[in-house]
Amino acid sequence: MRKVSFTLIFTLPGGVLFTSVVLAQGRGGAPAPLERIQPSDKKFDPHDLAGIWTRNSSRLGYGGGGTCPDCGDRGFGNDVPPFTALGQKMFDANKPSYGRLLGSSDAASHTEEHIGRRRAVPPSNGTDPYQYCNPMGVTRALIYPDPVEFIVLPDRIYQHFMWGYGIRTIWTDGRKLPEDPDQPRWWGYSVGHWEGDTFIVDSTGHDERTWVDHFGYPHSDSMHLQERYRRTNYNTLELNWTITDPKVLTKPWAGQTKRFHLLGKDDIKTVDGFAGLMEDVCAPADEVDQFDRRIRDQLGPGAARQ
Repeated sequence: MRKVSFTLIFTLPGGVLFTSVVLAQGRGGAPAPLERIQPSDKKFDPHDLAGIWTRNSSRLGYGGGGTCPDCGDRGFGNDVPPFTALGQKMFDANKPSYGRLLGSSDAASHTEEHIGRRRAVPPSNGTDPYQYCNPMGVTRALIYPDPVEFIVLPDRIYQHFMWGYGIRTIWTDGRKLPEDPDQPRWWGYSVGHWEGDTFIVDSTGHDERTWVDHFGYPHSDSMHLQERYRRTNYNTLELNWTITDPKVLTKPWAGQTKRFHLLGKDDIKTVDGFAGLMEDVCAPADEVDQFDRRIRDQLGPGAARQ
């Protein structure tokens, strides 16, 4: 039987939009050991990024829940630079369903957070591109707390995201980024190289219809993203990153440090014991047949796929 998963959003009494995963059929597989979130003295090659990495707090390492204690949150960063006039217009047009409820006492009491984290509205407004099963883009995919597999080849690294089942290619064959790409891409154009034990990825040409994160922060097709990955121990991969986008931001935006922890090759399994990333695809056919009819119609306007 095909197993389908949905992420639902509910507005709780405190004004916080809460997400949870509803499974059509439970997932099997042995739980990932809790030691994965602890530093390990196992020997490792700092240049070996291959494997399945997760930011998820659950024992399985996937399937709902928040981020692990040292992994950072589900936003790019709270220290948001001032927007340009165009950036402000784009920001105002995006209506996220994630964060503190707009106009709530909860939102008003957390002024230490940027307004982008305190403006959540019901998802039926229709501005979230992923609501229509469009690719979520690099930054948002890396932030989401579900596993990502790094597949290392001689001339490239693939990042295979379980959420959306998307593939991003990072070229390591020495090529240069296109200066002014003719055609923006959902996953951008990415090249990577090593400096010591840090793997540096530069990318550009990102389709501006994607959001930086779940809070609806915008970017233009001129955004330059730099990611700096460092494997700090056997279990931990650390990411520091910066967005430079003069069309939208008045200065570069340094994101919050994110961390990923290693899962074993057989830690993710179907109930039949078939190991590997789950096919967590946002398919329009499933959205109409499964989600609308079986979930949204039953729960009303307070639920939608995130």
